[in-house]
Amino acid sequence: METVAVVGGGLAGLSVAALLARQGKQVHLYDAGLLGGRATSQVIKGFTFNYGAHAIYGRDQSILRTIIKTLKLEITWLDFSSTKAKYEFAGHLTAAPANAIGLLKTEVINGTDKLRFTWEVVKTVLHLERGTPDVSIGQWLAQEKVETDVSRLMLDLASSNFFTTEPENIPSVVYFDYYRKLFRTRKPVSYIAGGWQVLITELERVLQENEGTIHRKTKITAIEEIEQRYRLRDRKKDEWTVDRIIFALPPRDMRKLALPVPIQSFIEPFAYYEPVEVLVYDVGLSPYIQTPFSYVYDRTHQLFVTDLSHYDPSIAPKNGQVLQVVAYLAHQYVGNPDYLTEKVDQINRLLDQHYPGWRDRLTVERTMKRAIVQEIKWKMGQIALPCFMNEETGRTVAFVGDWCEGEGQLSELSFSSAYTVAAAWEQKNAH
Repeated sequence: METVAVVGGGLAGLSVAALLARQGKQVHLYDAGLLGGRATSQVIKGFTFNYGAHAIYGRDQSILRTIIKTLKLEITWLDFSSTKAKYEFAGHLTAAPANAIGLLKTEVINGTDKLRFTWEVVKTVLHLERGTPDVSIGQWLAQEKVETDVSRLMLDLASSNFFTTEPENIPSVVYFDYYRKLFRTRKPVSYIAGGWQVLITELERVLQENEGTIHRKTKITAIEEIEQRYRLRDRKKDEWTVDRIIFALPPRDMRKLALPVPIQSFIEPFAYYEPVEVLVYDVGLSPYIQTPFSYVYDRTHQLFVTDLSHYDPSIAPKNGQVLQVVAYLAHQYVGNPDYLTEKVDQINRLLDQHYPGWRDRLTVERTMKRAIVQEIKWKMGQIALPCFMNEETGRTVAFVGDWCEGEGQLSELSFSSAYTVAAAWEQKNAH
């Protein structure tokens, strides 16, 4: 039986491990920390907080739908209510242009600009607009002389889906490729009932039911190639020999391992790319504050608040409420305490304005001042790590994660890269 080592037990590592185990391969998954990585949940005083929002964009277009069907995962979806999504605009709230109805009602752009924006959507869906290689979306908008308000809205959308303070630097090809799928969706944003931990538990179940082995609290420190196989060694000097290996670790973590020179040279440039960083502020309130909205995007300060318990009451005690505020961060300022303090002040002002009295109902809070939501940011000059180094090593070495090539953004890249590797190796075995 072919043996495969998966180093890293986050969303990508667990997904590819479960898929390969179901194919009949003998899978060993090694994880040094808490299984699930950044896709974990923490319960404090009865309130469940996730590392970031457990949201999936365009789930009806997502590769995760195929993975769930293939592995028979038991997942309950909770779909975002577009009618309860608002933009903070000119000092008040207006409908978010998340769908056709929102676009008609929103005050973010006027009637003429709405037609232009709709035309851009049509061109994107029909492949009439694909972007230009080596041209950012900001440069593309300038070249095409797109109206100011339409440009601003297109960049707002990019900020929301790419979690970036500099949407204008996203490569135009990446921008249009992503929105081609998202503009077709009937499920723009969806949550997993119970949070990421439910998905992690399901993937773990499938892996173990198919006789996969999970090596918990096992930190791999060295990997060497021996006669077309790979020997792994952990910090306790335990060793395993496998036929194939999958790295489900960020490049900056991979480079800390003792690796064969070809692998080390291949991943080295990717270890220095900027990640996508955000400040996350989670609060548990009691009693619940009723509002006519469940999501507010502050386009001036590039941050948003989501009432997660509106969609998933199970993550809070009875009559409790979980609010999550995410502020996008500029990489060059994340080490500046004053910058982070100002972001916290902006978050507090947003909550004061739209959830009056929240401070008196505060039961528990959690702040992550520099949470990484994607290991490699989409910006000009940066590219995603390929899933395979080349055709030769592609038969035995692979890479998966949100830093890899694939479809979608953020966690979608973890699922997409995992599925790509599993499908490629199954196909090779069939031949």
